[in-house]
Amino acid sequence: MTRPGIAQVLIWRPEALTELADEWVSAASRLQAQAATVDDVIAGTPGVFTGSAAGAARHAIGPTAAGLRRMCQALILAAAEARDGAEVIGRARNRVLAVLADARDEDCQVADDGTVRPPPAPSPLLVACSGGSDSAARELLAVRAAELTSALQGALRALGAADADAAVAIDAAFDAASAEPAAVRPAAAAGDPVADWPRMSQDSIAAQIAAMPQAERQRLVEQRPADVGNTDGVPWQLRIAANRINIANAILDTHRTLDAPEEVKLRAAVASTLDPADAERLWATLHVDPVLRAAAISAHDHEAQRRVEYYQTLLADVPDPLDRDRRVPRQILAFDPDRQSLIELSGDLGRARALAVLVPGLNTTFDGSADDVATARRFVAGSGGDMAMISYLGGRFPTGPLPAGVADAADPRYALQMAPRLVAFSEDVERQAGTRPVTYLGHSYGGSILGTAENFGLTADRVVYVEAAGAGVGVHDPSDWHNRNPAVMRFSMTAPGDPIALVQGIPFGPHGADPDLMPGVLQLETGRRLTGAPMAGPSAHSDVLNEPSDAWHNILAVITGDREHIRVTE
Repeated sequence: MTRPGIAQVLIWRPEALTELADEWVSAASRLQAQAATVDDVIAGTPGVFTGSAAGAARHAIGPTAAGLRRMCQALILAAAEARDGAEVIGRARNRVLAVLADARDEDCQVADDGTVRPPPAPSPLLVACSGGSDSAARELLAVRAAELTSALQGALRALGAADADAAVAIDAAFDAASAEPAAVRPAAAAGDPVADWPRMSQDSIAAQIAAMPQAERQRLVEQRPADVGNTDGVPWQLRIAANRINIANAILDTHRTLDAPEEVKLRAAVASTLDPADAERLWATLHVDPVLRAAAISAHDHEAQRRVEYYQTLLADVPDPLDRDRRVPRQILAFDPDRQSLIELSGDLGRARALAVLVPGLNTTFDGSADDVATARRFVAGSGGDMAMISYLGGRFPTGPLPAGVADAADPRYALQMAPRLVAFSEDVERQAGTRPVTYLGHSYGGSILGTAENFGLTADRVVYVEAAGAGVGVHDPSDWHNRNPAVMRFSMTAPGDPIALVQGIPFGPHGADPDLMPGVLQLETGRRLTGAPMAGPSAHSDVLNEPSDAWHNILAVITGDREHIRVTE
């Protein structure tokens, strides 16, 4: 469709795409149950279905099971594209309706193709404003009609383009399912491309994939998404594509909980009752009290439903940091719910001249990382696209409300477990960044993770310890850092009055020395807030990253290498 007509726009219901998306997800859930049945047939019952005929039957039905699973994935991914399409088409339709309303409010006549004709005669007021000249007033009306025609037809073209883009995206989601499924070799099989990855260097993995034909790379993404999406050394575009499949699979896995029989859900509610007599009474009550029964089922489904909704946001497009009217796909570089790993790239790496990696702190969670991603997008927008930023969740972070959270953050094990992963990821970042400078930001507990990673051999051009808990586990002197870049530049920032100062540099403390006092580390000024007040106090702990203040611009200057605007304390 190049340009819809006005009549079509008036009856168009973009929300129908959302309704269709819900139906596709429901269909995927039902189809998944059928795939499970086929899997059971393939597995067979020991001692019942054996012999060469049984083996041949299982071999023949294998591709059917694989095809069913691929269709389940396609339905989930197509549903995500349909929801995005509904959002974009809806906004484009609203723009058409807004221009149409303006034209009709001005008594213009509008043709179905968007051509706007001026009113038959100018109003007395317009004639008076035109010096009493009827012809001059008619000329003004003609000019206005031409403006409205241009605006309306442009909005119609944009709506048609949005519709066409949505169709292409939905078709692409289903194309993968319609392709002939190839047999997936087990990890230990000879010739399996990923079997040796745990023992290979990242350069070797990258070289192996570079030597593959494009079709083989695509098969690798489709058949081994968990490995491709979470392995350093794999090109990022392949990781991003694989993680869309991983997220779709996570949605399907979570739907198993939602689609469990009601009796299974009720047994789960009873299982939490320790006393056998109480469990028996509860079981009986659940079967006679419909309100309690519904409440038990709802409680069982609540967490799974919340997780599905969260995963759907990871598949949804987001506003471009540089153009809020344009939506772009999310770029997930790692997705591993079991390990609580979620790594996301914001910005256009092809355009950016610098790259940053943000390591957040206390109370960062796998399914609560939206604030960190928003921080990354603000930096991308503030740079005008000159930088891209990665929000790095490489595992579990300390969590809990105060003071329990602070007590949990005193545990160095989180940093010790995540730092080696960050070191390995930094090698991959260096490869993907090329000549672009890379800056690592360690905020709060993330400062301890970052410093520990430097101890273990991180690769960075610049590091910034932002309101950091410390310089790293076991780091008491600059010689304890072993950054693989000997020319690395180090900065720190701690706002006056930030309570984090109470734990920085405690003798024999869990997070090492105070980075603000380490020789060779340049201390960045925090300056003033947008209100003109000093950037200080407890709220400054996070505000230095979130409010576009002097502190925020100082950090941005470090990332982009804008030496003229970097402000350090004397």
